[in-house]
Amino acid sequence: MNVAKRSIRRRKINLRSDSFTLSHAKTYLGRLVEKAHKGQAVYIVRGQHRFILQEVPTIDPIPIRPAGYFANCYNKEDVQEQNQLAKASVVRAPDDLE
Repeated sequence: MNVAKRSIRRRKINLRSDSFTLSHAKTYLGRLVEKAHKGQAVYIVRGQHRFILQEVPTIDPIPIRPAGYFANCYNKEDVQEQNQLAKASVVRAPDDLE
């Protein structure tokens, strides 16, 4: 039995394009990330859905305020009043259900 040897042809992918199928994007993800890093738009297509691969700018950290930063914002009477209102607003189960 002779089995004909077939050469497997793989289509060459054009990395200069801006849209890629999901399977090609998985294969060439490193190269596509480099394109996105350079500022080029890279679209990934899966069926009828299109997704964009782009670099996200770094987020500035939220500054940490020193202890006592809000100490002078509220006086003692206001804090006590707010605590009383908060306690009164809690819905508790009746005693006979516990």
